[in-house]
Amino acid sequence: MRITRKIPASIFSLLLLISVPALCWGEATFTVSGVGILEGSNLAKAEQQALQDAFAKSILQAALKYVPESSVADLMDLLPEYLSSHGTKDVTQYQILSRIQQNGMLQLSVEVKMNDDPLKEWIGSHALATPTELRPKILLMISSREPGKNRTYEWWTDKGKNTYSPFESQFAAELKYYGENVLAALQRMAGIHPDPTRTVDIARSLGADLLLTGSIVYTPILDKVYECTLKVSLVDVRAQSTLSSWSVSHRGDMSISAMNTLMIDEIIKPVRSRISARVLSLKPATMKKTLCIEGINDYAGYQSIINALRAMESVSNISTTGINGSSHSICHMMEFKGSLSDVMENLKRRQIAEADIIVEDDRASIRILQQ
Repeated sequence: MRITRKIPASIFSLLLLISVPALCWGEATFTVSGVGILEGSNLAKAEQQALQDAFAKSILQAALKYVPESSVADLMDLLPEYLSSHGTKDVTQYQILSRIQQNGMLQLSVEVKMNDDPLKEWIGSHALATPTELRPKILLMISSREPGKNRTYEWWTDKGKNTYSPFESQFAAELKYYGENVLAALQRMAGIHPDPTRTVDIARSLGADLLLTGSIVYTPILDKVYECTLKVSLVDVRAQSTLSSWSVSHRGDMSISAMNTLMIDEIIKPVRSRISARVLSLKPATMKKTLCIEGINDYAGYQSIINALRAMESVSNISTTGINGSSHSICHMMEFKGSLSDVMENLKRRQIAEADIIVEDDRASIRILQQ
């Protein structure tokens, strides 16, 4: 007959409070100014607008701490997506320091405390924390034939000065604006003949990691109207494999520069999304998920699970977020790279303890089985 000793809840909590690190959150504090519009005597509505403005500014200030200057333009484009999905969930506390009413406006000075861990995770998942110099080097090799010209221009086969075409130059400038690492200095390639199958070899010789290759053709239709057809692929130079391809076609009588802008605007988001996926595959983003361990009846068993997790290369940090003495459970915030399922599967293979492991989208639960 085996007797399982039960530890009273109060003693259990005391032991864990002594042996487990203190609770830890990524809290940040900002003092910001928020503005609302006064409509009649509706002060409450103006104050709510001003608070929302202050919260948004505090989130922007927090984001700017983790984003290099090269990614600021990208951050400004993407941050509304984060604000619309998270709202004020990151704000943990706020205090209005002052109110000023002037010219139909209400201005608040607000001290905002927020948990910026979800924001940091979001920044990492969009590759916004990676500076230009650490992003993959991109080379453009897109042939072009403008209206009225019978000859297709390719800088890599042209006998003159090796410079990007007007379309490539516009595309490169737009990619640079968003912090991409575009190769601009094109060296003359002696002995290279106009063989389109050699583009990957040329890209490799110039030190490119990714190649944007394809063609843009402007075909006259009637008077000043022409059709522009763009076909472009993103190629992994080292693997010599195509990551994605896009095809766009438009008709118009606009200037070549305006048409180029239209074509670039249509494909730049999916192109950059694919580039970011490559960045994340090379350097996976750090994820933060909840881990709860239940049925703890001895600290040694619990600590062996934590030690096993901390020993994993993919796990960077585990901090305690809550203790429930009545249910003998401890919850944590776990920082790791890769998949939560993979981390738990790795733990299961180590056979530290008999336990049921359940993995959901944002959390994992380990229920220790009593023997």
